[in-house]
Amino acid sequence: MDGNQTKTKILKVVSVALPILLVALLAVTIVIAMNLSNELDSQPVLGTDVSDENNEGEETPPPDEDQQKPDDQPEDNTPVEDFYSEGLSFKSFGNGTCALDGIGECTDSYIIVPKQSPEGDVVIEVSSSAFKNCNGIKGIEFPETLTKIGSYGFYGSSLKSVIITPKINNIGSYAFSGCRSLTAITVDEDNSDYSDNGGVLYNKSGSILIAYPAGKGDNFCIISNDVVEITNMAFYKCSSIKKVTYHGTEQQWQLVEIGAGNDVGITREYGFQVCVCVFVLMVPNVVLIGFGRVRVSLF
Repeated sequence: MDGNQTKTKILKVVSVALPILLVALLAVTIVIAMNLSNELDSQPVLGTDVSDENNEGEETPPPDEDQQKPDDQPEDNTPVEDFYSEGLSFKSFGNGTCALDGIGECTDSYIIVPKQSPEGDVVIEVSSSAFKNCNGIKGIEFPETLTKIGSYGFYGSSLKSVIITPKINNIGSYAFSGCRSLTAITVDEDNSDYSDNGGVLYNKSGSILIAYPAGKGDNFCIISNDVVEITNMAFYKCSSIKKVTYHGTEQQWQLVEIGAGNDVGITREYGFQVCVCVFVLMVPNVVLIGFGRVRVSLF
């Protein structure tokens, strides 16, 4: 009897406890389901940019608009002074403009000319003979304000190269004559008065040969039949040239105006004396040759 009573008691306890356990299990299941639902709701929609430390391949979200990038930092507006050569000599015209008058106390071999003199005058000109026979100068950079280079401006100097800036509209006689180291004269394409061809200075149309660099080094020179004038001393001290070819007829060459200082005869009987050049006229069956003042040969 005791065993049967014990089993009966156990069954009663189980019958009471089992519903309680089922209710508890159901409650736990509901709680877990609610938590999962909340986590799913908090996940981003597919395609939205997110930052995931564990996924290096995902795109970084754009920075906040109020957050500046390093490149967006405000610029330093502190004025920066232009670098230029110091110690140059200037001559004031008394009207707010001036001329570069010489090397002065400057020791630079490459001179950078300022737009204004130390007194505040705008530099518009290089004085006549400003750098005549000046040794030590290798190059010069003109300011955009410059309009004129005076006669003999760099005559006989050690200048190696020069660029004619856009506003220069007046280059005086012999400005670059006798510069034995000068290899090229380059003209800015925006200049409306001058041009260059192979480092040789011409007027804008190419009809006037103004200056052939004495240090160019070529042993020949070709002159286009567009040329109607060779200015004074254009070939002065061009000792390397041995041959000059004119691309035109003999009649055209006879019309070319040849200035003083080239020591070229006005007739076809003479060639260059200073340059000891040979002239070859591109005419069928006619070749004009002249060494110094040797008469022509025709064949």
